[in-house]
Amino acid sequence: MTIEEFASRLDMRGPPLTSEDVAAFEREIGHTLPGDYRRFLETCNGGYVGGRFWFVGPTPEDESADAGVHHVGGLRDDHDYLSLRDNRHAYQVEEDWIRRGLIWIADDPFGNAICLGLEGLARGRIYFWDHENMPAPDEWDGEVETAGNLQLLAESFTEFVAGLREPDD
Repeated sequence: MTIEEFASRLDMRGPPLTSEDVAAFEREIGHTLPGDYRRFLETCNGGYVGGRFWFVGPTPEDESADAGVHHVGGLRDDHDYLSLRDNRHAYQVEEDWIRRGLIWIADDPFGNAICLGLEGLARGRIYFWDHENMPAPDEWDGEVETAGNLQLLAESFTEFVAGLREPDD
C-alpha cells in the first residue's frame, strides 16, 4: 500500500497540513521530519484505523513482527489520542519513556507505540515500542539500541506503510 492509499483509508482524517504547519512543528521538536512522513502529514493529518491494519514483517533484521495500527497521529487539537504533540508530551515530557531521538506517530490497539526515528542511525526508521518491557531507568543509557523494548519494523515510513495488511490478507 502507498502512503496515499493508507491516508485515504483512515477514518477521522484531519485536513492536510501546509508545509509551514509541518515546519513549525519541526522547529518545536528540534528535528526535521523525514520526507516521506512529512508528505503523509501534508496529505492527511492523522486519523483512526482501529486495528484494521497490521505490520507483520519481515523486518529489516528478517524477523517477524506483530504491530497493529490503531490511532495515527497528526497535528491535531480535536482528539488528544490523535495528537503528535499530546503524545510527545505524555511519553517524552511528563515521562521519560520514549527516547527523545524518536517520536510517537501511532499506537496499536494495546497501548504500545509506533515511533519514527529522528536522528542518528535511527533517523527515518520505524520502531515498535512495547510498554510492557520498559528498561529500568537507572540501568538504561537512553539509546535506541539498548532500550530493550524497541523492535525495528521498517527502514522508512514508506516501507512500513507498504508492509501493512488487513488481517484478511
